[in-house]
Amino acid sequence: MRAVLQALILKAPQTVPDIARAKGVSRQHVQKNMNALLEKGLVQAQDNPDHKRSGLYLPTPAGQELFAEIQAREDAPMAALAEALVAHDVAASARLLARLNDALETMMEKGH
Repeated sequence: MRAVLQALILKAPQTVPDIARAKGVSRQHVQKNMNALLEKGLVQAQDNPDHKRSGLYLPTPAGQELFAEIQAREDAPMAALAEALVAHDVAASARLLARLNDALETMMEKGH
């Protein structure tokens, strides 16, 4: 549910299919989470003038407040994690992941 709420905090209103495409998950998965957010009063639906069957969703003030609380709880642990990382290790990891990605793309192009 956090990811769906975050998507709406970052850009609202959005449809369930829009969020699903952006997150790379199924529409059904997003709809299930959206229904739970609606039930808790964290998002609200509005009519979509471009598509009658696909409503637009946006966070309620309660949803915005909850997301701000979640972010506040995550800030300290994320800052500690960032401090624990050594810049050259992060750079080496990024280079390794780029090489792995290139190798996978080459394999896919060759039909492996």
